[in-house]
Amino acid sequence: MEYLTVYPEPTNAPRRPRKGVSINSHYEGDWHIHTISPSQGEPQGTVVYLHGGGWIDEAAPAHWNLVQRIAVEASVKVVFPAYPLVHTGGSAETVVPAVTRICERIDGPVMLMGDSAGGTIAMSASLLLAERGHPADLTLLIAPALDMRMQNPEIDEVQPLDPWLVKKGQLLLTELWIGDHGEDPILNPFLGDVESVGRLLVFSGTRDLLNPDTRLFVQRAAEEGADIEYHEQHGHLHVYPLLPTPEGGAARRNIVSAVRRAVASNQG
Repeated sequence: MEYLTVYPEPTNAPRRPRKGVSINSHYEGDWHIHTISPSQGEPQGTVVYLHGGGWIDEAAPAHWNLVQRIAVEASVKVVFPAYPLVHTGGSAETVVPAVTRICERIDGPVMLMGDSAGGTIAMSASLLLAERGHPADLTLLIAPALDMRMQNPEIDEVQPLDPWLVKKGQLLLTELWIGDHGEDPILNPFLGDVESVGRLLVFSGTRDLLNPDTRLFVQRAAEEGADIEYHEQHGHLHVYPLLPTPEGGAARRNIVSAVRRAVASNQG
């Protein structure tokens, strides 16, 4: 953490975007915001994507590959902010309202999306948008961190199966992110009222430390009448839809299809 403060990671876009997209970047205050647009035709909606990385890492190549693919194959614009990380002063209390304001400025269909720590931000922003009467057309979560308290006893059962995430480290990061707001139903999205947020699509692997809370979240959401679809991949790791596996590829196709359907539903 101290190293990242002294030597921050770059937030620049790839030097060579994939064929079929253009990337424009600008600063809003201390936020470096990238917009990925299809080169052909007018975008039919906008995805706001929040990358994962434990609130301490910038976007990885897998994130850039995914957002460019979504832009091309779903014919949408993707707003991809490099939000402030915890070692630069970022927190749930400041980042979530800022993401919500970005969404509120967008005309046309708006889809919120995020993976891991970015999934936390996406779900929190979706709850805040719904509270303000402007729910997203789709909220899509990839291996999200949903309950900052991590009190589910099944987490300890999954721990030996997860080669990436460690509960002690996750608790440290979530404390840095959420501070004293662990019981806040917006900033700790597990506690939020999801019935009014609109369509939800969630992906999770069973070898993911975050899977037990994701399962509980999905179960409660369904019981409360939320419009939710859940894809669980047995034996797969954290953020498996971003990984170069057949199951990851299938998940990415599902993600693109979900964005297309959300745009079509709004236009219909």
